[in-house]
Amino acid sequence: MTKRLLACVIAAMLIGAPPAAGQRALDRVNPGTIENRETSPVKPAVGPPPTPIIAPRTSTVATGSAAITVGAITLVGLQVLKPSEFADVFETYVGRTLSPGALAGLADAIVDRARARGYPFASAWIEPQTLTAGLLRVRIDEGSVEDIRVSGNDNPAIRRALAPLIGSGPVTLKALERRLLLAGDIDGLWLKRTQFVREQGRGVLLVDVGRDRTKLQVTLANDGTKPIGPIQLQLDGAISQLFAADDSLSTTLITTPLQPSEFAYGRLRYAKRVSRTGTEVSFAGSYSTSHPGSYLNDRDISGKGWSLTGALLQPLLRSRKASVWGQASLSLRQVSQSRRDVLARSDRLSVARVGVYGFSDALGGKLRVNATLSQGLDILGATRHGDPLASRGDAGGTFTTLSMFADWTSPTVGPASVRLSAAGQVASKPLLVSEEVGLGGGSFLRAYDYSERMGDQGYMGSAEVRFDLRDKIGFVLKPQVYAFIDGGRVTNLRDGYGGGTLFSTGGGVRASITRTVQASAEIAVPLSGIRYDSGKANPVFNFRITKSF
Repeated sequence: MTKRLLACVIAAMLIGAPPAAGQRALDRVNPGTIENRETSPVKPAVGPPPTPIIAPRTSTVATGSAAITVGAITLVGLQVLKPSEFADVFETYVGRTLSPGALAGLADAIVDRARARGYPFASAWIEPQTLTAGLLRVRIDEGSVEDIRVSGNDNPAIRRALAPLIGSGPVTLKALERRLLLAGDIDGLWLKRTQFVREQGRGVLLVDVGRDRTKLQVTLANDGTKPIGPIQLQLDGAISQLFAADDSLSTTLITTPLQPSEFAYGRLRYAKRVSRTGTEVSFAGSYSTSHPGSYLNDRDISGKGWSLTGALLQPLLRSRKASVWGQASLSLRQVSQSRRDVLARSDRLSVARVGVYGFSDALGGKLRVNATLSQGLDILGATRHGDPLASRGDAGGTFTTLSMFADWTSPTVGPASVRLSAAGQVASKPLLVSEEVGLGGGSFLRAYDYSERMGDQGYMGSAEVRFDLRDKIGFVLKPQVYAFIDGGRVTNLRDGYGGGTLFSTGGGVRASITRTVQASAEIAVPLSGIRYDSGKANPVFNFRITKSF
């Protein structure tokens, strides 16, 4: 303890600034904080494009060419649906003399009703028969799957995901959508088309599968800070079906290309599906180093961080209109910072997290949500309250936080649309720096640098109005201009230092240069004072270019 206290005192003396100012400089270049902003959990996707489902109408009539008088109608073959669900359909045709065309209309109406009740593969037909007392028998098949045939890429993981449809009785649209989407969630695979056919009275589901085992995406942006960037380069790559039919290995690499020594981060993640319900287990590890430049160069600050994470992902609801996933993880993180090779800070956190995220159609638009409950655990050497090397003197490794994110995007009039976003965090007690919530950069407070203000608790919001131009202007595809305003506030518990309120506004344009290159450029104007890095309140120019391979 004496050595740790002595190291802390020496580091504070070397900072050469008032304690709050010196600590804030370390906060802004804390490797854990930088990792959080660059690799924050992916916001829930709106979902893949709907997989085309082809179910040909098979309502047929084989009663000859003469008209027949129908006094009553009975359905033969019902397994799930009830005759009463077709009563109004029957009323339209009973007591009439029906031509072959009218009989075909009856069969079509029965099929439409069955499909409206959620059975997309339903069919109906009228067999040759002699009517007794005017009773017409209509045979119905609500649509069961007896076999699945996979073409394109016959991956066994696809078959496992779709297997519960076989022999389960009449297939509902809800069950079909869930199974097709779970199959399409397998990394490196996608469903091009699905078709239901009948062969010798058996229902067969035909599935055409595409495969792209490797992915690579490169992003160049200027949203770093002066000490860490501001130009940053990020590479995201993945390879699927590496050791199994449903696994993937992904990596993320981040650096400051113009000043490579300022920051480097690497993350490796392996994921494997372990059940037909879509359960996925993953393990990830990361490592980062930092040596801030610019106005912090003469302070000779260096940082290192590493983390290990095990996670479990489970689809809870999966459909075209709404999907929800549940996630649980346990992670161990170590973050340290030094001044001229003297240890100034050292945080270790063992954190268990559970959360849900998803999307849904709502109020004419698309709603995305993400909520995570985090619990710091006093295990594996987690930082204790009062540790002189902790990033905050009033914080430790045991805590509880609830963080939330939501956004809603909806068309308004013509080519215009609106996006409303909100995020926040509440905490049970003061937090170590890497668990704090920050204002600035990214989706909120775009006129300010990342973590311009930090605190234990906070909330923020953004409103963006968008206007889609023509599909193509010269070589630019689907250009969109937009204007935004955002704001937020963060505070610290127990009257801790820091926190504050920020507002900004601005606008820009985003577009695809080619089908694999996306770019955006914007001007953002601070509305609540100067930026920490520059000491100025002038507008800033932000850009981002992404190339997918």
